[in-house]
Amino acid sequence: MNRIILFFCFAWWLQFSELFAQEKPALLLDFNYGIGLPLQDLSERFGNHLVLGAGATYQPARNWINFGARFSYFFGSQVDENVLKPFQTSYEGLLIGSDQYLSELKLRERGYFMQLYCGGLVSIGSQEKARQSIKLQLGAGFIQHHIRFVDDARALNQFTTEYLQGLDRLSNGFAIIPFIGYEYISRKNWLSFYSGIDPVFGFTKNQRKLNYDTNQSEYGINRNDFLINFKMGIYLPFYLGNTGEEIEY
Repeated sequence: MNRIILFFCFAWWLQFSELFAQEKPALLLDFNYGIGLPLQDLSERFGNHLVLGAGATYQPARNWINFGARFSYFFGSQVDENVLKPFQTSYEGLLIGSDQYLSELKLRERGYFMQLYCGGLVSIGSQEKARQSIKLQLGAGFIQHHIRFVDDARALNQFTTEYLQGLDRLSNGFAIIPFIGYEYISRKNWLSFYSGIDPVFGFTKNQRKLNYDTNQSEYGINRNDFLINFKMGIYLPFYLGNTGEEIEY
């Protein structure tokens, strides 16, 4: 029985160690794109969004641990919290501009999160032509979001930058950002990529001392701004050192 257990442990180790047969460390630059869904408090303010991001991961030689940094920008066109309601006319919710004509001030979602992370890889499939892995990461960082105002006609001069700050619901705070997905690193200078699920658990606070539309303060009130992103990224791998595989760009 002990021999059987040892045999399976050895077989598992061989499979697991395939992943770590990288002779030299690598720097992986990535550019990613995705779509996201708001959850908890964030879903009461915004709808679905798109995500653009970039980052860098350092993968040590013969080691399953990796670490890096990433910045992501998210944006959307659906804002469910109408902060302009007290100022709108009864005609299609338009506003009266400085030229006394009706004009529209569009609401948009804007935000970003950045993180430092570490993670690990579990090899799957053949490792001959590419390093295929299940990618697991855990990051910690910062998230911020707000309502952006778009005045295409530039007719609403009464909504100055200072005044809009009392309407934009700026919120930010600490974020925990795990990731699970699939990673494909080509050994032949071909396409290298990853895809997966990127939840963001943001524990934020409103940073404006007074909301002008409600004449109430939400300053310092805790928020659970959660979102889940589904994304795909492309890698530019750079192998470091003088031995092992050569990948040049």
